[in-house]
Amino acid sequence: MKCQKTAWGQIEWMNDGKSGIFGDGMYMGVVTLDVGARQFPHIHYEEQALYIIQGQAVSYVDGEEVILTAGKFFQYPVGIRHEVINVGNIPFQHLLISNTVSIDMEPEFESEEENDEGEENFKGEVRLLCTATEAIRTQFLETLPYTYCIFDKTGNTVNQGKIYSGFCTKKCHPLENQGRCPCMVLQSFVDYRKEVTISCPYGMDVFCVPIFYRSHFLGHIQGGYILQSKEGVQGPQGVYDVPKSTALGIWNLLRKIAKAIRNYCEFQQYREELTQREIQISNTEKSHQMLIRDLKNAEYAMTDLKINNHFLFNTLNSMASMALEGKNLNLYRSILDLSKLFQYTLRNQEAVVSLGKELEYVKAYLQLQKIRYGEKLVIRLQADEKILQCRVPFNFLQPVVENAFIHGFLEEDTKYLSVIAEKMEHGVKIQVKNSGREVDAAQCKRINEGMMGSTGHGLSMVYHKLYSIYGEQFQFQINSERKTGTVFVIEIPDKIVNKENEDGTGSNL
Repeated sequence: MKCQKTAWGQIEWMNDGKSGIFGDGMYMGVVTLDVGARQFPHIHYEEQALYIIQGQAVSYVDGEEVILTAGKFFQYPVGIRHEVINVGNIPFQHLLISNTVSIDMEPEFESEEENDEGEENFKGEVRLLCTATEAIRTQFLETLPYTYCIFDKTGNTVNQGKIYSGFCTKKCHPLENQGRCPCMVLQSFVDYRKEVTISCPYGMDVFCVPIFYRSHFLGHIQGGYILQSKEGVQGPQGVYDVPKSTALGIWNLLRKIAKAIRNYCEFQQYREELTQREIQISNTEKSHQMLIRDLKNAEYAMTDLKINNHFLFNTLNSMASMALEGKNLNLYRSILDLSKLFQYTLRNQEAVVSLGKELEYVKAYLQLQKIRYGEKLVIRLQADEKILQCRVPFNFLQPVVENAFIHGFLEEDTKYLSVIAEKMEHGVKIQVKNSGREVDAAQCKRINEGMMGSTGHGLSMVYHKLYSIYGEQFQFQINSERKTGTVFVIEIPDKIVNKENEDGTGSNL
């Protein structure tokens, strides 16, 4: 294990976040907070799950006091403001599982590949960067409770966040001096075309991530402004000394913003190319079919990207408990099962799969929920064998099942959930029932209407995935009765409505 020394104690890391069962940006370690030590207020750049091993501490989560004692579990989402003080007479220790929300890395471009076509090309790149930044500002950038600043290739400020630490505000007043803080001024010896860490005059580390689009260097995004202990160097007083998992979380956030800007540029380019294609082959049947196919492929990709699993850390909490009780083999197998589950989700590129595979995926998901709830979760899965080979949309059922755990079940109750699939005369009927809180008729109506809108939540995305394959020839609705509980009913036809064949005689399920 590698030991990271900090101003407040140490972290014994059990892995490197790159390999093994805790790969893909997942870190696990034992945190020790020295007697009387304090983790100064800081913002979480990564999701964390904690199990307290020994000692007692006071924690402040977004200003609310929480007492930390041995045997307790805690889960902290991204973006909270956090502070911890050891108030006991022994070192305070806890197990830390940190998810840095990693994303796929993009290849770096060498500077000589850049195609410089003069001042007009530079103006075009600046316009593109400003347009892309403005496009993602309200929906993405303004929602981030983090520090960042975006610059064009010459160092001019394009967009700057409004949240800075008390230390940065006291030293530099970044909101009054936008783009003019010492760490924000371009340094001649720094190659901003590569990911680089620079140190400000006051001892804080600042991370820089380049923004490329089709081999053109548009500028860079800057973030972090954090303290990372260096051996033999005394850092600023009263500033939180961050773990390496937090630093990686910041890197990944900056990469995500850079990727969002690239994605918007790609979207703009795609829209321009699509416009040109319409001009070239307008008013032809071939043009119509090509556009529909391209849009549907984009719709499948975007829908599958949005439908993610939200239960990972709850499951890992239960696994950590099992490990501490000596059940290491069960923990190992459970994590392997979880890894296979995510591999299936990420690698399956088909728009439709067999109903049998979809039910197997749901079963694996429920087995992991069983780890969390134990005997308090009663599951019933039932399917007519005659319909297991029917072709259905990929990953349309698990979000419906997951909805019961997010919105339906009450924490103290025994939870009953059933998934029943049966053959109808001209299709398949699937019912997902749960014993959660009662939903009145008015709420059912609002949910059913909301699913048909483009709200971006899981049920709405499932509805539009079904619509993209079956057109209007399907049913998806919620009903709730006091005796039977809440039930989602999905009825799909025995044929896929292929938009290339509008008479409804598309390929068989």
